[in-house]
Amino acid sequence: MIVRIVRMKVSESDVSVFQRYFNESFSKIRSFPGCNDLALYTDINEPGMVITFSRWDDEAALNIYRDSIVFKETWNKVKPLFIAKPEAFSMAELI
Repeated sequence: MIVRIVRMKVSESDVSVFQRYFNESFSKIRSFPGCNDLALYTDINEPGMVITFSRWDDEAALNIYRDSIVFKETWNKVKPLFIAKPEAFSMAELI
């Protein structure tokens, strides 16, 4: 099992737009083979910072999703909202 966290900076005024786009894709992403959990957060100390949290069976499942139409369609909608380069982290759970 791996955890994937992606931090994306958008303008404060675009957080609701980002949330709407994410919500439109949520069920498709969450039901993607290998996806075990999915959530969207906002940083309480940094307005405009949105964070996705997901759990995947393994890196192979994540990469299949990242090569999918679902990912590409979602990314094409949200990418123009970014005001800084996104940061992505993939982690293996130790405890």
